Amino acid sequence: MNKTELVNEIAKKTELEKTKISLILNSFLDTVTESLAKHENVSLIGFGSFQVRHRKSRKGVNPQTRKIMTIPATDVPVISFSDNLKQAVAQKKKIKSFGKKAVTAGAKKKVADKAKNSKPSAKATVAKKKSK
Repeated sequence: MNKTELVNEIAKKTELEKTKISLILNSFLDTVTESLAKHENVSLIGFGSFQVRHRKSRKGVNPQTRKIMTIPATDVPVISFSDNLKQAVAQKKKIKSFGKKAVTAGAKKKVADKAKNSKPSAKATVAKKKSK
């Protein structure tokens, strides 16, 4: 999937204009790039984190001349993906949505089961009493 296809998919799901989505996506990419240039980490819960790592200088071989050369030290951007995303890809499950956490089909059932077995919150109890 390329950038245009990504914009089209988001437009289908959100029913927003492609120009607005393109502007948002470009702003996101610019912001991440600027943050990494300042050596700041960017974390997206449920997706992953973007970081800058320092690579030390090292010895290498020029493949054309076979001479040993020194590769200089440099800073490189790195992406570390979240466990939820790794599991979704490994199990080939479709992620339903990104809210506070990535929700897979199996996780939704667990949340529903947990909600059935849990006690209502104090706010819900007060609201129920007021409505009577």
